[in-house]
Amino acid sequence: MDMPPILTENLVSAAGEVFEMMIGQSIEPHPEQPHQPPSGWGTHVAASVSFAGHRSGLVCIHTSLDTANTIAGAMLGIEPEHVNGEMPDAMGEVANLVAGSFRTRLAQHEPASAIAIPTVTVGSDFATKYAADTARVFYPFRMGEQSIYFELLLMQR
Repeated sequence: MDMPPILTENLVSAAGEVFEMMIGQSIEPHPEQPHQPPSGWGTHVAASVSFAGHRSGLVCIHTSLDTANTIAGAMLGIEPEHVNGEMPDAMGEVANLVAGSFRTRLAQHEPASAIAIPTVTVGSDFATKYAADTARVFYPFRMGEQSIYFELLLMQR
């Protein structure tokens, strides 16, 4: 199953808009990066939001722990080293905002989908795996020197 280009275009533009407006950081596509998060990140974060309706799937943000703290600090107006227990909530909110913007953009072309509450996983020895009948793509971005991966998963009907 191929990923329809309208979905990828909407995810990329939604992610860029959210980072500019809510985090005050620009993110740039970085096609030279591998097209999935590196395994050597150590502790990393995956913040995801599912959507269902006309289409069903998942929007997920993958970052290193340091990058997640940088994002949370920017949202909260504090230095990344002062981010404490707020990081999971902040990353969940970023995933929620990106998924919401993605959903709104899609609703201009097709029936609207509903989105679920965010899920945030933090750890050093986990991988995300999904059903075989899905289309799954990763989009590598750079925020300064830091890597961020946006994942879009689409369930086959």
